[in-house]
Order: sequence, then C-alpha cells, then structure tokens
Amino acid sequence: MDKKKKPFQVTASSLVDLKAELYRKQEQFKHDKLGQENAGAGLTPKPKLKKPNVWSKQNAGVSARAEKDSEQLAEEQVNLDKARQKLEEKAKLYDQMAKGDFPDEETEGLYLVDFTQKIIDKKRETHFQREQEDEERISSSPVPPPENPDEEWVDYVDSLGRSRRCMKKDLPDFTKMDQDLKGKGTISIDKTLLSEDMRRELQRQEWEREEEEAMRRPVGPIHYEDIRGQEARYLAELYFAFSHDYIIVQSRAHLVSFCSALQTTEQRTKREQLKDKRKAILHATLAKIRKRKMKPAKLNGTEENEATEEDEDELMGSPPPEGTSQRSRVEVEIQERRDTRPGVPHVRKWDRGKEFMFSEWKSRRREERDSEFAPPTDYFAVEKRQRPEKTKPPARPTCIPLSHRSLPPQNPAPCPPQQPAQPAEESQTKVPAQSLDDMLSFYRNST
Repeated sequence: MDKKKKPFQVTASSLVDLKAELYRKQEQFKHDKLGQENAGAGLTPKPKLKKPNVWSKQNAGVSARAEKDSEQLAEEQVNLDKARQKLEEKAKLYDQMAKGDFPDEETEGLYLVDFTQKIIDKKRETHFQREQEDEERISSSPVPPPENPDEEWVDYVDSLGRSRRCMKKDLPDFTKMDQDLKGKGTISIDKTLLSEDMRRELQRQEWEREEEEAMRRPVGPIHYEDIRGQEARYLAELYFAFSHDYIIVQSRAHLVSFCSALQTTEQRTKREQLKDKRKAILHATLAKIRKRKMKPAKLNGTEENEATEEDEDELMGSPPPEGTSQRSRVEVEIQERRDTRPGVPHVRKWDRGKEFMFSEWKSRRREERDSEFAPPTDYFAVEKRQRPEKTKPPARPTCIPLSHRSLPPQNPAPCPPQQPAQPAEESQTKVPAQSLDDMLSFYRNST
C-alpha cells in the first residue's frame, strides 16, 4: 500500500499540539519582525542581567589553592619516580650480589648485609629441599622384595589400636613391649573400677594408719607436713619440705643462724679494715701536704701551720686506740635528745605552738555537750566493769620561780636545787601541763 495514500488518524491531543505549535510560530514571527524594526530605527535592546546562581559562585582563593596543589602533586610525582628508580636499582644490585656476582670485592665490606652467608644458607636450603624430595620419592616407590624371610615387612596393631609396620624379626620385641604397656594400664583400670564402698574403706584404713602414727609421735609442735595428708596441690619450686623430726629442724635453724652471724661478723670486720685503711691513707696524704708546705720558721708561718694542723685534727678526729677496736663492735652508744629538757615530754614539730592537744579538745567538747545528746550511761558502766580505772599517782607540788610570782606565796612548796641556766629561747617557752600518758610516751621514746 502506498504511504502517501495512507490516512492519518486525527485525535484531540494531536489537534491541541498542532494549535500550540502554530501559536509558537506566530509569536516567534512577531518577535523577529519587531527586532528588525528596532534595528532599522537604530535602537538596541537592553540586555537583561541575570543573577548568578549560588552554586556557580566559588570561594575566595580556591583557584590559587588548586594551582598550588597541582604544583605540589607534580613535584611529588617527580620525587616518587626518582624513588622508584632508586629502589629498582637497589633491588637489581641486591639480586646480583645475592647470586654471588659482586661488582667490587673491595666494597663488599661496606654493605651491612652478609651476602656470603646468604649464599651459604640458600645452598643449604636447596640441599635440604632436594633431600626431602628424595625421601618422598623413596617412600612413595614400591618396597623391593626381601632377600631374607626375616626382613619381610609386616603390619600389626598395637595395644592402643594403632596400625604399625615393622620387620618380621622385630615383631616379637614390639609385641612384648605392648604386653608390658597393657599390663601397666590394667592396674590403673582396676583402681578406677573400685566401688565407692571399697574406695571409702581404703581411705578409712589409710586415715587409721595416719592416726596411729600421730599417736606414736611425741607431743610437740604441729608440723605442716603432718596435716597436709594427701593434698593434691602444687606448692611451686620454692617450697622446701622440712623434716618431721623436731631435733633435725632445730639443728638446721641453729646452723642457719650461725652462718648468718658468721657472715655478718665477716662483713663487719672487712668494713672496719677498709675504714682503717682509708684513714691511714688520709693521714699519709695529710703528712705529705704538711711537709710540702713547710717553710723557714717564721712567726706568722708557724701560727698558720699550727692553725691548719688543729683544723685537720678536728676534721679527722683523734685516731682510735688499737686495743679498743674489738670492743667498739659490741658497745652501744645511747644518745639523748637535745631538743627537750629532762623531765619534759617531747613535742613534735607540727604540735609546737598549739594551745592544747586533741585529748584536751575532746574532753572540753564532751563537757560542753548537752547530756540529752550524750551516749547512754550503760556503755560507760560496762567499760568500767570490764576495765577498772587505774589509780593515778598523787600530783606533785609545782614549784613557781620567784620571777614569775605576782604575789608572795603563803606556803611555798620546797623547790629542788636549781638547774644550770638554760638559753633564753628555752626559758621563754611555756612548759605544757604533764599527764600520765605524756610521761609514759616520753619515757618510751627516751629508752
């Protein structure tokens, strides 16, 4: 059928499209005609300024940073190419030297890698691999027929159910070993197959035997090994099991103490000998210095020498007598405190300047407390019954110096003989009130 004679199907939508296209062409024709008239009159249309899009606007300095980044990337690429080239050269040289082809024998010692040892290790590795391959090939190859019937290979199953292969002549020995192993295993099986009553009976018999042994033993201190029993516990490597005999333990303890004392005395004598030796060397050095400084006798010079000798004697101290070297090891020097007066309890540094101690503050607070908020009196009654109060000794009459008295006393207490005058600072310090606890603490510290 001819295409030209083909009828067109006209619908409502096609008519609307046709009208829209016609209207568009008419508007375009009017616009072109108006533009030609304006051009003939010499008027140019005003260009319309479109507002730039927000997404098309770039931040300040983006292009400069992009150029800088491109330059840095180019430099980095050049450096990477150089580094890759250097590494390829090093790898090539390394492979060449690992094969034993050294470029220069004189520069062989400059490298930190021992290429000679690497060559030896590589040869050993190849030899070991070759041996393994030979063994695998031999094991996979068929077994040659035996020349002797006793050398024939036989398969058997041992007592543990494993399949084994051995020569026919060795089979009796292996079967005997399996029987011995099986016999040992039956003992443990019999022990595990005991009934609960039988196991309890055996344990009771063992306990009775242990108790009988404990009754035969003499009465004495309890030993750790006696109470352990059959304790299944690992006590590590440092545990030492002492003997059950008390006499042996005591002898070992005396031996340890004797060895310790002997070692202590030896170290002490060595230390004292070293000290005496150092003192002798120091005295000899000082004597040489004195001889070197000796000059013709002059008044000023002699006085200076005497002064220097006195200073040296003060620094060195008098040499110890020879006979008292052994006694000085045993003698103990008791030094008294110099920061307190005799009979006055020691006051710590952080307690100096305080008006009263914590015990006084506690007693004052208890006195100020209202009786309604106090603990029940039954608590104190129980304490008094359990711990009776100690009788306090009668207070001593205090002696007040005449310089501190405002009025003449009517019946002054007899004063002991006066002590030698103390320094001004000590005389000005106020002596705190003494209590029984303070005196006891003072005597404990002093002794």
